[in-house]
Amino acid sequence: MNEVDTLDGATHSAWATFRALLADGVAALATGDTLLVTCPSTPSDPTPPCVQFHGWDESVVRCEVLSDDYLAPHRAWTSFGSALLTELGFHAPPRTAEDAGAAPDDTEDASIPVNWYLDLSHRYADRAADACVRVLRDVWQVPHPSFLTVAGRADAEVCGIGRTVAESAPALDPFVAVRTADAAGRRALVEATLRHLLGFLPDADEDGDYPFRLGPAWLYLCPTEDAPFVQILAPVAAGIADTVHAAQVIADVNRRWPHVKLVLDEDRVVATVDVTVVPFVPQHVLDMLAVMEKFVAETAEDVVTALGARPYLDRTGVVTPEPEGRTPLLPESLCRLAEAVWERGADVSVGEVLALCGGDRTRIADLLSLARGCENQSLTRTVWDDERVAASAGLDARVWRVTAALLTAAHRRLVAEARDGSPTVQLDLFGGVDPTGGVGDTLFD
Repeated sequence: MNEVDTLDGATHSAWATFRALLADGVAALATGDTLLVTCPSTPSDPTPPCVQFHGWDESVVRCEVLSDDYLAPHRAWTSFGSALLTELGFHAPPRTAEDAGAAPDDTEDASIPVNWYLDLSHRYADRAADACVRVLRDVWQVPHPSFLTVAGRADAEVCGIGRTVAESAPALDPFVAVRTADAAGRRALVEATLRHLLGFLPDADEDGDYPFRLGPAWLYLCPTEDAPFVQILAPVAAGIADTVHAAQVIADVNRRWPHVKLVLDEDRVVATVDVTVVPFVPQHVLDMLAVMEKFVAETAEDVVTALGARPYLDRTGVVTPEPEGRTPLLPESLCRLAEAVWERGADVSVGEVLALCGGDRTRIADLLSLARGCENQSLTRTVWDDERVAASAGLDARVWRVTAALLTAAHRRLVAEARDGSPTVQLDLFGGVDPTGGVGDTLFD
């Protein structure tokens, strides 16, 4: 028998135990007593999915399952789920939550349920327990009863629901594959994996992600609600001014670290690893966390330096503030021009420069000053000991040199047109710009 089959057998046994204990608890409900079985919840759940048993009187127990009015949209009852409830004997809600709110003091209406409901005699408690387990497993995809929370009055608690099942739940084996088909089940396993790794569960942030420190690295473990994978995220750099150069650095790092993906988002860079969790194997997540820890320890600082940026987070995991007097990001028009030069080199014309940057001489002069500054910064990086950084900086310097030449040509054309009204003027930039406004190959020599 393989490990997956062994786990399936243990899971089946745990559900059987839970079903028997639940039946005992339902049978013991007195009039007015309530037993509540709650599923694992996610940040998107307004109310955790749950099944409630209520002692209606001495002979009847009512079992209620939440209706769509109280469930998150992604948990709304499908045709399959509704058919299953009908098959199990449940009745559709006779009224909505809105109706209940409209007449909160109406005693007669208060007895009319707003959820799916099933009324059974105490002697059919086993049928009620079986219906509850079918809903939990087949509809809400709870992988194991140990993920449930059970609460009730003293008579219901005597049966030991929750405590006994939790004690029978197998300890997390990081090498065992677990099949899950629900976001709540994946999140529960993510939490169990973090407890196994760290000895505690970090508090989730407002997005439902789990931030924690692993060695020198601040990492985020991010369960996804709508896809069968989890993402490991490491904030790397912030305050990036030269996005063209950043794209080159990122491409080089991504080639050298095939399992880690650097992503540029505006002026920030983060590292990500996506781990498929169908089936969920905790060791796969642990292995990729180790890869990300190694990446941050060995490469993140060099990436920040190569980008001319600042660390995204400080040593306490707090976002680093933007320094006072920080040079603003390069104008979009200048970035687009530099990208065009990088892609097409000498094929960029002065006319395209004016179309991108406008016909204002003052603005062209400002952009020219920025381009020359970027060229000087790139030339400074060419003397670094790291050969890869130096080579990349040399290419950057060429791009910015051509960009500055094009802006100079555009400025001269605007000056000439303002002087004599003629759009045609002989332009000679470094021997590499021809009279038609093109830039010759000598700019790359």
